[in-house]
Amino acid sequence: MPLHLDNNDIAIIKSLLKDGRKSFRQISRETGITTPTVKARFERLVNIGFIKGVLPVFDFGKVNNTDDVIQLQNINKVKTKKEKKYFDKNAHNNLLKEVDKIKEQITNGLAIDLECDYCHGPVLGKPRVLKFADFERFFCCNSCKRDYSEKYKGRIESIKRMYEGKSETES
Repeated sequence: MPLHLDNNDIAIIKSLLKDGRKSFRQISRETGITTPTVKARFERLVNIGFIKGVLPVFDFGKVNNTDDVIQLQNINKVKTKKEKKYFDKNAHNNLLKEVDKIKEQITNGLAIDLECDYCHGPVLGKPRVLKFADFERFFCCNSCKRDYSEKYKGRIESIKRMYEGKSETES
């Protein structure tokens, strides 16, 4: 059974699409969702593999005309300043179009297929969830959940101890 995105997930994703550098607190203020909820939802979306990363977008039109720009132009086979501006503007416009397409696709109820974190098979039906520290792992069956827990027992305990130590120092 796929995981369905709700209004909170959608609001967080759309906020990140505007500016991926925002802190959880900034997203919280913008969306009206509490900061811990924003953090938990973001981490869940990362854990299930829907968010693969938050990447920077570069504006090479702002680069000073140095040797680096000349090398960049040669790499891209862009010879004139006019061609470089066109290339940068075109690349930026294409990226904005892609972001707009993504925004249209992200709607309430969007279903995300889950993959078992142990056997890597599809999670059909309700996933079995293992929660520890800030992590959630999803499994297709109780056997995979148990086997994963046994295989990574030491690592899980270590993460729990680190998390508990971090929580105590933040208090």
